[in-house]
Amino acid sequence: MKKRHDSARGFSLVELLVGTVLFTIITGAVFSLLMSAQLRYRGESNVTEAFQQANIALDQITRDVHSAGYPAASSFAANVAATQPWSVALPFSWSPGYTNVPPLPCVVGVSCGPVPGEYDLIVETDLGDGNGVQWIRYSLQGTTLMRGKTSKVPGDPVSSTQSSLVPYLENVMNGSESLPIFVYTFDQSSPPPPPQPSYIRGVNITLIVQSAQPDPQTGQYRKITLTGQAVRFNPNQ
Repeated sequence: MKKRHDSARGFSLVELLVGTVLFTIITGAVFSLLMSAQLRYRGESNVTEAFQQANIALDQITRDVHSAGYPAASSFAANVAATQPWSVALPFSWSPGYTNVPPLPCVVGVSCGPVPGEYDLIVETDLGDGNGVQWIRYSLQGTTLMRGKTSKVPGDPVSSTQSSLVPYLENVMNGSESLPIFVYTFDQSSPPPPPQPSYIRGVNITLIVQSAQPDPQTGQYRKITLTGQAVRFNPNQ
């Protein structure tokens, strides 16, 4: 009598246990990699979003500084510039003691305050939108960079623009790290002019922005730093 060998016999218990262990190890490794990749993606997304928002803000500030001082007094007849000062754009406004007629009453970083300052800037320009010369202000309040614009009118530019300010860029950490947002360069000549607002030629801009959410892997907030230089194109008055 011949014995029959069944070639389709099942797996032994040991083989099933070994296969299960191997499957569990491989599956765990795959899921661990997927989870790590997902956390890394979320962290990079937070940083990318912060970078994009800061980059947009930096570009807008640069464009505003480029257009500062248009139209200048030289664009008008002398009597128009004298009787309608709100039609003339000085490059930058200041406080206290704002006046539309030079000589200017303050020195940047000394007797001007808060504008132009390390965290506060007001640009005067005609945006070509039919509203005439406007004051465009950037002001850091806490960790939020505010932006506002309003038509230029007789009076103090700081108080006039205060109600127009709205949140523009959040999680700005310059104030907490004591690093200025705005640093000014001035026209060069012999002898050099005093560091007064009308002689500001360029604005060096630094934005330190923190991600809105902590990094999922480290639990720490990540920061990025963007720098740029904006040069005023329009001539002095």
